[in-house]
Order: sequence, then C-alpha cells, then structure tokens
Amino acid sequence: MQGASSAKLTDEDPMKNTFRLIFAAAFLAITPAASYAAGSSNDTSSSNPSVSDMYRDAVRAVKAKEFRMAIKMLNKVIDEQPRHPDALNYLGFSHRKQGDYARGVSYYKKALSLDAEHRGANEYLGQAYVELGNIAGAEKQLASLEKICGTRCDEYKSLKQAIDSAKARNAKQG
Repeated sequence: MQGASSAKLTDEDPMKNTFRLIFAAAFLAITPAASYAAGSSNDTSSSNPSVSDMYRDAVRAVKAKEFRMAIKMLNKVIDEQPRHPDALNYLGFSHRKQGDYARGVSYYKKALSLDAEHRGANEYLGQAYVELGNIAGAEKQLASLEKICGTRCDEYKSLKQAIDSAKARNAKQG
C-alpha cells in the first residue's frame, strides 16, 4: 500500500512542482519591484548613509587629519541638516587646520549661534583667536567656558594652556 501511495505522489509531483516553480518565479519577479516601490518614497536609509552615519565618518576623517575629506563629508551633513552645531564646529576646525581662519571662525560662530554653550566651538574659537594673536578674544571664550563647565573641563584647560603659552611667547619676544 505504501508503495502505491508513493507512486501516486510521485506521479503528481511534476505537475505540482511545475505550478510551484511558476508561482515562485512570478512572486520573485514581482517582489523586487514591490520592495523598491515600498522604500522609494523618502526612505533612502538603505541606499544612502544617514546624517548620523555621514557625521560619524566625517569625525573619523577629522581625527585622521584628513581635513579635505572631512570638509566634503561635513558639507553633506550640513546640506541635510543645516542646524547641526557639532558638524559646524568640525567644519570650523577642519578649515582652521588647513589655514583658512576666516572660514574656521565663521563656522565656529555659526555653531555658537545655534548652541551658545557648545564647549567644543567655544574652545576652538578661542584656539583660533590665540593662533591669530587675538588674546582678548581667546580670553572671552575662556570666560564663556568657565561659565559653561567650570575650570576643570578639558576644553577650559586646553584653551587656558594655549593662552598661557601664547602670553609667555609674547613676553619673551616683547
């Protein structure tokens, strides 16, 4: 009996298998288009990096001192999210490190216009002022940092050290 039953299933299998293959092929042919249509409106997360991914990659480029690459990436972040104080701060930093102080200072100021208590932008603006010889401007940023985070935060300490070093150099030269 079992042999007859197996033979019967085997006889019907080619027809069922053909139907299954046709159904599966039709399903697969439709699925990519449906998937694309479902995700094609404004969902670019699968094909394009998110703003946070782009920002993270840009920060890596800054830390690797790849400032031109960082600037390109950060500009893309700003294109997507213009009010991103961290990206503006790193844009300022990258331009300053390339010697473009005017752009650097401009980006720091934009970051601070969005977040006046941004410790990084306050420090880096102060560092730019030190490098430009504007000790009074640097001390103003140092005072801002003291109000924001006290005298023990890294940003305050770093800017204070830069100001003290600049004053010592100026005293030796003058």
